[in-house]
Amino acid sequence: MSKRIQVTLPDRLADDLQRWADYDGRPLSNLAAFLLEKIVFEAKSKGVQWDDQKKEQLKPEGMRGENK
Repeated sequence: MSKRIQVTLPDRLADDLQRWADYDGRPLSNLAAFLLEKIVFEAKSKGVQWDDQKKEQLKPEGMRGENK
C-alpha cells in the first residue's frame, strides 16, 4: 500500500525536479518517489540501519556538521 506525504521544497529544487520529470515524461510525484526509493536503497546497501544507530551516523556525508 502506498502512503502520501507532503514535502516543502525550495523553489529552485522544485523547478529542477519539475523540469526533470517533464523531460522523463512522468509526474513529479513519481520522480520524487523514485529518487527517495533509490537513496534509501543506497543507504541500506551501505549498511545503514535506522533502528540501532545514533542519529548523527544517519546523516548523509556532508551534512554532519563537519567542515570540509
